[in-house]
Amino acid sequence: MADTRKVILVTGSTDGIGKATALALARAGHRVIVHGRNRPRVDAALGHLRAEMADADLDGISFDLGTVASVRKGVATLLERVTQLDVLINNAGIYASERIVTEDGAEATFAVNQLGPFLLTALVTPALLASGGGARVINVSSVAHARGRIHMTDLTLEKGWSAYAAYAQSKLAQVMHALSLAERHPADKLAAFSVHPGVIQTKLLRQGFGPVPGASVETGAATSIALATGELSGTSGAYFVDGQEAQPAAAALDADVRDELWQRCAELAGLV
Repeated sequence: MADTRKVILVTGSTDGIGKATALALARAGHRVIVHGRNRPRVDAALGHLRAEMADADLDGISFDLGTVASVRKGVATLLERVTQLDVLINNAGIYASERIVTEDGAEATFAVNQLGPFLLTALVTPALLASGGGARVINVSSVAHARGRIHMTDLTLEKGWSAYAAYAQSKLAQVMHALSLAERHPADKLAAFSVHPGVIQTKLLRQGFGPVPGASVETGAATSIALATGELSGTSGAYFVDGQEAQPAAAALDADVRDELWQRCAELAGLV
């Protein structure tokens, strides 16, 4: 019988949707790499997850998605431990309360939600392709992408920053990233998807939107889990809502803007 066990990296998996995703995947028998911004948070999450499932195959890695240097250092450490990766779930995300421009010249929300995952994905692509076929990249985006706009001449939003505008721009960029990955790789080698997890009771929801009702983190994790395990599939590049392919915002389908965004991200990430 073929080995269906996968090696899966889940970013932002020290709490919330990411932690629920990691636990479910570990319970399904996969090797899960837990990621967080710092080592104490990763170690705490690993302790909690092992308490839930003593024989879980877990590893942990810590690096800040908000800076290019940290992502590069984190990936170097990761690739010392794994030579192949079956699934990357770009789950980590923030909703910033103030406008901050990082050392790389990126607005912080864009840096964590888009630029860091863009660079991470690029750097681990050889490991994904080494999986032998069927590798997947899953971007946890948001329905907020539909209200986003890529401000190509002002990605840092110097002339019109608001927390929501920054968040929506980054989530639109994530949907576009999945579509661009799909265009650049044969689907049988590497497929990419984006996901709206739903309105979920997470720290991000409370920070960004206040005391509004939301579903459980397990509900928010469900579509990513199904895509990661292959229980759910679809056209590479597809956007999923509640386990079903859905139409992304028209802005995400602009191929010229997607190509320009890819180039800008590659420049900011030092890939060109």
